[in-house]
Order: sequence, then structure tokens, then C-alpha cells
Amino acid sequence: MGASSYPTLGFDPCPGDPDAVASLAARWQDAALLSTEAALRLDGTDDVQARWRGDAAEAFRSGLGAQRVMLGKLRASYEHNADVLTRWAGRLKDFQAEAAALEHQAAGLDEQRRRPAPGTSDPAGTPGSPGTPATPGAPAAPGTADLQSRISGIHTQAGQLQERYLEAARALAREVDGLLHLPAGDSGWYGRGVDTAHASSLLAAQAGRKGGPMPVDPALRALWWKGLSPDEQAAVAADYSDAGIDVTLGLPADVADQLNRLRLKAEVAQPDCPQRLKRLWEVVSDPTRPQAYLLGFDNLGSGHVAVSYGNPDLAANTAVYVPGTGANLDGAPGDLNRALTLYNAANRRQPGSTASIYWLGYDAPTWSVPGPASQSFADAGAPRLAAFVNSLGANHQGQVHLTVIGHSYGSTLVGDAFAHAGMKADDVIFVGSPGVTVDRAAQLGLDPSHVWASKAKFDPVPQIAVPLNPLDWLDDHSDRFGNDPTSSAFGGRTFDSGDGSSVAHAHSEYWDQGPSLDNMTRIVTGRSGEVTAMPHEDKVGALPNLADLAVPSAAVPDIGGAALQNLGHQVGGHWGRPLEDAGDSLHAFGQAQNDLLGAGGNLLHGDVDGAVHGVQDIGADLKDSGENALRAVSELFE
Repeated sequence: MGASSYPTLGFDPCPGDPDAVASLAARWQDAALLSTEAALRLDGTDDVQARWRGDAAEAFRSGLGAQRVMLGKLRASYEHNADVLTRWAGRLKDFQAEAAALEHQAAGLDEQRRRPAPGTSDPAGTPGSPGTPATPGAPAAPGTADLQSRISGIHTQAGQLQERYLEAARALAREVDGLLHLPAGDSGWYGRGVDTAHASSLLAAQAGRKGGPMPVDPALRALWWKGLSPDEQAAVAADYSDAGIDVTLGLPADVADQLNRLRLKAEVAQPDCPQRLKRLWEVVSDPTRPQAYLLGFDNLGSGHVAVSYGNPDLAANTAVYVPGTGANLDGAPGDLNRALTLYNAANRRQPGSTASIYWLGYDAPTWSVPGPASQSFADAGAPRLAAFVNSLGANHQGQVHLTVIGHSYGSTLVGDAFAHAGMKADDVIFVGSPGVTVDRAAQLGLDPSHVWASKAKFDPVPQIAVPLNPLDWLDDHSDRFGNDPTSSAFGGRTFDSGDGSSVAHAHSEYWDQGPSLDNMTRIVTGRSGEVTAMPHEDKVGALPNLADLAVPSAAVPDIGGAALQNLGHQVGGHWGRPLEDAGDSLHAFGQAQNDLLGAGGNLLHGDVDGAVHGVQDIGADLKDSGENALRAVSELFE
């Protein structure tokens, strides 16, 4: 606590952190458990050893016996050490409670000493000064000398408390030192094989450890898990059936999958099991699909799940797909198809190269208010996504190329995790994004050349995500959560994702066969040189950005262009193509007007770089407008 916690005493009689000591005791108990498991594994080789004869076998058994004794000493030392630290944490709490009580007493007396005695007045005749007689019949107040004497007595008690604390700490040190010199012995659980009773009570004996029977450290947890019998593994899984999605975070994929499947199986066996868990079990157990690794799940709130097609610990490429608004465990089987589609596409090109993960570890917004208009969902989920993605490298064998894909509001969460939660990856992909919480690709902590974004021409979501600040409505690059990641102002790279079939469906078609899936596959498999860029005229999309409505005369070309685009797309055929091209021309002209207004607004705000980008875009927009107009005329008379 420090002396500042005891201002009246002036010193801390018994410093220390009981919670930290208790946590350290739990780690020692974990180590004791690992020693037990190692001894059990050695005992499991007895039958094999019995069939081995000769001098070499005898020498081996003799050496192994010494190792068993050493394991026994280690386990006993670790358990005693955990017990000593646990007792010390309790004593430390008692010491500190006593110190706090002394501080409270001393502070009260000191405050009383500083106050004027009741019934007296100052030299001017005001109450509280010596010279004015006390009220008749009032009890005599303690004098200053008496109060000071009592405070000094409390200081003496605090000094005595400190001596008792130090003596207890020295005794603790002597006890810990003694644990380094335990006698070996040849009876008990070490020196001999572990009997059935010890083995069957292994889990029960450890159930009182902090965090339950499972070690906190993922590396220790993996060793511990692999040392358990199938029955013991099932017992652990049942104990953790209602735990959160992160209970297996950081474990090797095969271990996490085993444990989570047993957890899910225990849930499904319950008579009141929710239908969504039954559907999840069907999907991850489907023999017609590639092997699925269940990396985590829970049934809390709207439900959460993480599934990988392919082993992310062995794959040369790993992609993590994060869904957006409306995502929940009920709809996970459908969303999992997107991860599976990318898995199949990548491994058709490079067999066995890629693992594709679906991660729904956050509470996605629903379509109710404020829903996707609020950044709070991304802020809450970003640390969890970062922890998951950053844990993938801990167990990976060899080099890995890691890509994170955010769709719709999922892109907002992904951007938040990169920019504000320390997430690390090689590439990031944003599709159908309402913004990624920053204005520049460089703010994500990645090389901008590895920041990819796209939006289908008829995807309305990126266009209706207007910023909250009306001053930004003249800036056609501004989205609700930062600049449009497909804009030149953002500074990343774009890839073509086609038009989409219609305004109603384009937002959900990025994983359909076509340029979007092809380009995402190229990025995920490290073939960025083959990626085709998003056509410039598709930048604005089918619906006018509401920024266009700020100046009615400038909005006319954009609104008219959007109407012609949609009409031409619906008509199709010979007459539809020139209509759509005419809409593209008109829309691009409107975009040039918006860029001109935006450049002026940027200059007013002192954003010279933004103004330069706007001027550059004006020329490109006018060029696109002219080319589309010529194409519309030529197609009309073909």
C-alpha cells in the first residue's frame, strides 16, 4: 500500500499484495500438478519396461527410478510452497487489517487534537478560546497532551505490529528454504508407482486451485490436458460446459478442438439444450465438410463461436473472418459457409496451404437503434479480437501469412482492433465497410500497401454510413467511422469486387463466385501482385452519399445518375447497358462536383493533403464521365 495509505502513522507497517501472493500460490499449485502428471506418464510405461530385459534395461530402470524420486520431491516442494504462500496471503490480509484499524484510530485522535476544545473561546471572546469557562455540567474534554500521548501509544503498537510482520516473513523464508532439502524416501506416491486411488482423485485434489482444475497458462494447460485420460478429459469438459468462448484461448488448435467438442457434446446431451447449440454441433461434426477445429464457443447472450477449417497451427496461410451487424450464434452455420468458401478457393489454388477461421467472439450490433450507428460494440470487441488473433502465432509451426477480414460492421471492429488494441497481422481486408475508426490506412499499424478494401458498385451500406458531423457532409470520403477505406484519401489499396446483383443483395455477395472472392483469395495466399484494383467509377456506389444533398444543385447529377444506374441494371440487355453507362457518366460528373466542394472544405479546415487528393480526383472523375458518356452513345447505336 505504501506510506501514503497511512498518513497519520507515517509508514506502512506491513507492505505487500495478498492477491498477488495468492496468484503466485496458484501458479505453484499448477506446477505441482504437472509434476504429478509427469509421474503418471512414467508409470504408464511400466508394462513396456517389464518386457525389456538385459543390462541396458536395468540401467534404464535404475535411472528412471531416480527421475521418479526427483519428480516426487518437486511435486512435494511445489505443493508445500503453494500452501505456505496461501497461508501467508491470509496472514498478510490480517496484518493489513490491523494496520488499517490503527491508522483509523490515530487519524481520529489527531483530528480531535487539532479541533478547539468545546466550550472555550478565542482571545476575542469567540467560542473555543482559553479564557471562556466551559459549559456547566459538560464532561471534560481530553487535553492536547492526553491526545498526543494516546497517538504516541498507537505509533508504538504500529511498530510492534511491524516487528510481528517481519518475524512472520522471516519464518516464511526459512520454511521456503527448507522445501529445497526434502528427504527422498521410497514410499508414498513418489519412489513407487501411483496407485489407482491417486490417479482417480487427481482432478478432485486440484479442484480448489484458483481458476478451477485447469492451469491458467496455455502452455501448461496443453501439457496438462494431454496427460489426462479420456474419462478425466470428459469430466473437465463437463465442468467447463458453460464457460466463455475464451476458455481455450492460446491452446494448440487440436487441444482446443478436443476440449471444446467435449464441452459442446456435454451441452447437447442436456434435455434443455438450445437449438442453436445443436445446429453448431451438426455443422462442426458434418463428415461431408473439411475438418473443422472448434476453437471456442459459448451460449452467453447472443452466443459466440470460433471455428477454423484447416489447422491454423500448421497452415502456411491463415485468414480470420469477422462478421458484422446481426451476427449471432443462431446464424453462425450460414456465416461459416463464407469461411468454408474461402478455404476451398484458397486450397484449390494451393492444396493444403490455408486455414480459414470464422470468429464471432464479440456482441455484434443488431439492426435496432443505435445498432450499427454506435462504435461501442467495436470498442468492446476489439481487445477480444486482438487477443485471439495475436494468440494464433504462439503454437504455429514455421512461418505463417495471417490476414484478417472484416465485413460490414465487422470491418469497424477489425479496424478498431488494429488501431487501438494492438492486433498484429500481415494483411487486412475490409469489404462493404461503413468505416474502420481511422481516417488513414497508416493509422492501423500496418504498411498501407497491405491494407485492402473494396465495395460492390450496388452495395448501399458504405454510402448510407454518413458521418455524425454535418461539417463533414461536403467531404464525399467521410463515413460514420472515418474515411471510406476505398477512397484515395484513406491511402490503402483497393480490389475489384464487381457490381453485385442488386442494391438489395450486393452487400451479402462478396463471397460469391466472382472478382471479390478471387481477389480475397489472392491476398490471403500472398499473391498480391495478381490482385485487380477496384474501378474508379465504382467508388461512389449506387446510392448518392448524403453529403451530396448539402447543395441541391450539385445533388441533381448524383441522384439522377444513381437512378439511371439502377434502371439500366434492372432493364439489362441492349437497352440496359447504355442506360447504366449514362448513369455512370452523370454520377461521375456529380462526383467531380462533390470533390470540388470537398477540396474547398478541406482547405477551409486546413487539410492541404485532403484538398490535393480532392483536386486529383476531380480530373479522374471528369475523365470517367466522358468515357462513360461516349460508351453509352456507341452502345445505343450498335
